[in-house]
Amino acid sequence: MASLLTGMPDAWTRVAEEYQRQVAPDFRPAARTLCMAIDIRPGDSVLDVACGPGTAALLARELGAAPVIGVDFSRGMVSLAKGLGRERTSFVLSDAAHLPLASQRFDAVISSFGLIFAPDPVRAAAEAARVLRPQGRLGLLAWYPDGSVGTYQRLAFKYFEFRPDAHDPFKWGSPLQARAWLERFSDVEMTPIEVAFKAESADAAWRTLRVATGRIAASYAALDPATQALLDGDMVEFLNGFGHPSGGIYWPREALVIRAIRP
Repeated sequence: MASLLTGMPDAWTRVAEEYQRQVAPDFRPAARTLCMAIDIRPGDSVLDVACGPGTAALLARELGAAPVIGVDFSRGMVSLAKGLGRERTSFVLSDAAHLPLASQRFDAVISSFGLIFAPDPVRAAAEAARVLRPQGRLGLLAWYPDGSVGTYQRLAFKYFEFRPDAHDPFKWGSPLQARAWLERFSDVEMTPIEVAFKAESADAAWRTLRVATGRIAASYAALDPATQALLDGDMVEFLNGFGHPSGGIYWPREALVIRAIRP
């Protein structure tokens, strides 16, 4: 079994271009839903935590927010985001637990499936609260722990080793746990959404996931060929369950929009 590589900047840098090309487009509708859910408005100052190639940050800018700052721990992701940057946007190399930004600077903090992976969720939530102004809005996208996304994770990760103390990002999808981590916030709300993943075939879908998502890609590469073949078989069988009548794969992944207010 390979060790599951979580929270590793180099792993995400290696897949940054493939992620931007193959994965980020499917996240754009969810990122827009996130921005709308916390009412991003013209003139809002917005921070995108674990911004990746800037998908949510640039959508916030399209809605008129300015300035917009994105923070990510991967040099490759920050480089891509800077390449797509617009006026009054900037991108900074750092991580969710150590934001290099002044307290009470932002009207809104957003994170599209990013902050949830921070190894210390209490510290990451506290940092988000610190940089928000009073009555500032927090918006997170998180994966729902059950359903098809949970099944996918269990199938993929059964071939990888977890540290006993490893943070489980799927716990953000539990209302009780999310509210406990967001103890510095009030008015916490969670709304289910669908984040569609589309591909020409199950084989193509799994190829994308295993080369364009950092922790899966890094851990898959560390497997021996025989174990890779077993995992390939499991994942293609799973993804074939989402065959669309018009052809190809349509996987309606279950997720949550988490909204909260800094008192």
